Amino acid sequence: MSTSKPLAGCLLILLCWTGSVAADPFVGDFAAEFEGEEYQLSLRAAGGNQYEGAITIAGAPIPLVARRFGDQLRGQVGIGGDSFEFSAEISGDFLLLRDDSGEIIRLLRE
Repeated sequence: MSTSKPLAGCLLILLCWTGSVAADPFVGDFAAEFEGEEYQLSLRAAGGNQYEGAITIAGAPIPLVARRFGDQLRGQVGIGGDSFEFSAEISGDFLLLRDDSGEIIRLLRE
């Protein structure tokens, strides 16, 4: 008696189930050109609804940290006095990054 067919069926069910779990939409790499500058944003989950990463503007990386509140991130770019607050949300393949002055940068998922 062969057990390969039931095992194959279990693996197929497991693969389908894990494939249906939605990936975190904020984790990943995003890019845009804004006012003549190249922007690249990289975010990774840091546990407990927290995120960390960097935004690179014209080749200079700047650290960022954020916390998720529902469908939105709120956080801080930079360190100390050279920092600003931001919020972000996902719209299709774009991450919409809003700085503390209300300006929005649309970054496309890479």
